[in-house]
Amino acid sequence: MVNEQTKNIIFLSPQTQYENLGDLIIIKVLLDNLRKYGNLVINEKDLPEWFCQELEIKQDERASKYRSKFSLLVLKFALKNLFSSKNKIYYILTPGHRFSVNTDNYNFGEYLNYLNKKIQSLTTYAIFKILGVRICRFGVSIGPFSTIDEIAEKVQSNLMYFYSVRDTKSETYAKKIGINKVKIFPDLAWLLKVNTTNNNLVHFNNEYVILSFRESTHSFDESDTYRRNLFPILDEIVKTVCNKWNKKLLVSYQVDMDYEFNKEIYYRYKGDYNVTFVDQKIDSQKMYDLYSRAYMIFSNRLHVLMFATVCGSIPVAVVDKARHDKIIGIFSDAELMQQVVDISSSEHILDLLNNIEVNTEVIKKDLALCLEKYQTAGDTTFKYVMAEKMK
Repeated sequence: MVNEQTKNIIFLSPQTQYENLGDLIIIKVLLDNLRKYGNLVINEKDLPEWFCQELEIKQDERASKYRSKFSLLVLKFALKNLFSSKNKIYYILTPGHRFSVNTDNYNFGEYLNYLNKKIQSLTTYAIFKILGVRICRFGVSIGPFSTIDEIAEKVQSNLMYFYSVRDTKSETYAKKIGINKVKIFPDLAWLLKVNTTNNNLVHFNNEYVILSFRESTHSFDESDTYRRNLFPILDEIVKTVCNKWNKKLLVSYQVDMDYEFNKEIYYRYKGDYNVTFVDQKIDSQKMYDLYSRAYMIFSNRLHVLMFATVCGSIPVAVVDKARHDKIIGIFSDAELMQQVVDISSSEHILDLLNNIEVNTEVIKKDLALCLEKYQTAGDTTFKYVMAEKMK
């Protein structure tokens, strides 16, 4: 049972994309930080057991022991708390990217169901707020939203104790749709503390460079169009890495759905270059061993790039600047745009790569300072929201 002496009881539902290492790690970072400020009650319903183990969810943190629907459990604690000032009740929303789903192909019934879920969610949050539950959200980006979702997001923000986004681009968008109480909280990946393990995934005596890519900028993009822009750029990168820099090349993947595309990248270069395919998904135990020993990591996945930074490697984003909002927003805020390769223009790619190679040590120092800044900001904000904001 929850310790009656604790000041904070913190509710969280960590349902997400279970095959995505990035989502797993940012939720784990969130839980690790929240544990400093109270007792967690985690909705583990439908979570794979391996996922619970990765998150290190303790038995006494599992909501299932109360044998009650999770939202009703929050209400029960909130109602009980009305007659006692011992506890503060928090409800933490899952981190990530929030945007509108495409409803163009919904029939009338499906659209009504979509609206009904929105109304139910907002109604629940309104009841939570009336009962004193502090709804908070850390480490998200937002948009684009449909008109309906813009309205819902604005209403939801007014019901929240702490409403934040992870980059200034999302902050600007929030203010544009009428949300003025928005704060900046860094992507939780910046707050990851990594440790060396004894299990090395790949053994090389020399430095290597990693390629790790998803098939498109967004899941709804046409992959053929994206490929046509991406592969000529990758050809130049691989030629420079292998011929000019004389580095080995590793191709790996961090998300299950990226397996086939990264295998295709491997086959594209294996006949001409010294390239190895890491034929297993990178997990949280192996990530540091692989990424920390990489000279550079080229990717279009945000959390591959951010974990590269945390592990001490140099991240280089290979994206469409005009369309890949998440990476551009976060890299721009972190002053890392000199490490962004735009696949829509190959004019300056060799100059960019040469500049990164020449300034490797300076870049690593800047990355370390960037990481320190975000970790300090994250720690300070957690303390403010969970312990100081409204004592």
